[in-house]
Amino acid sequence: MKKIFLSLALVVLCVPAFAQLSATAVSGSDGYFVGKGSYDLSFIPGLTIAPSAAVVKHDNIDDMYQVGLNVEVKVPLWDALRVGARGGYTPKRNDYSNYFYEGYAKVNLESLLFHIVELDNLTLGAGARQTEHKFYAPHYKVGETDGYVSLGGTKGGFDGAVTYTKALHFSDNRGPAAPAWLDVPGFTAVTSGFLKYALSANLGYTYQIIRPYANYTYLKTYNTTATDNLAAGLTLKIGIVMVNAAVEWLDVSKKSNSRKTLYSVNGGISF
Repeated sequence: MKKIFLSLALVVLCVPAFAQLSATAVSGSDGYFVGKGSYDLSFIPGLTIAPSAAVVKHDNIDDMYQVGLNVEVKVPLWDALRVGARGGYTPKRNDYSNYFYEGYAKVNLESLLFHIVELDNLTLGAGARQTEHKFYAPHYKVGETDGYVSLGGTKGGFDGAVTYTKALHFSDNRGPAAPAWLDVPGFTAVTSGFLKYALSANLGYTYQIIRPYANYTYLKTYNTTATDNLAAGLTLKIGIVMVNAAVEWLDVSKKSNSRKTLYSVNGGISF
């Protein structure tokens, strides 16, 4: 079964304070729609504040919304290290709501190792997130603690990154699978079930104005079968205009061999 996804990204840079406004819309069959937006503002050198909002719609569920805020700062006297905090809230929909808070750090290993590693950029990141899930029918709460680590770098025209995310602790029994907000690199936003672990990897190559790339994500949740997503695309950037096209192969259930082919088109402008 084929779906056509249409995405639109808009980037705006403002001076004197650096600001970046981005928005993405994804649509598919059965009324499926995901919209995301964020506004990155850096009016103090080394400090970035980014509020965000998202919405998910589908014929089988009521619309779900999420608002969040991310604050990231460069550590004084140590340019190699950045630390950040992120939080968000999902109001009650489909007998479910949540809120989360997260802390993370990113270190430039090249600077730390005095450029011994021959890469243009090598960054190690790690973080932990606490999510408080609340279900209303039946009524129960579950606290979820996740941890993740990522490693990315560039060399010449190549860029790549790997991210591993794992659920570390649940405060109570996870209960049956239900609509829940689950943020995993490589997937849009929402799935049912609770995260067990996820592994995501991407690789790209930039040559002048063209960047072909490939992404792969493997996701395992409790109470559901494993899911993976493979995507290949091409980004073209000419001046302030960016256009991206990709095809995705999504396996929603390995046991039933129900792999779906998705197509996406993205556009953007920056100034």
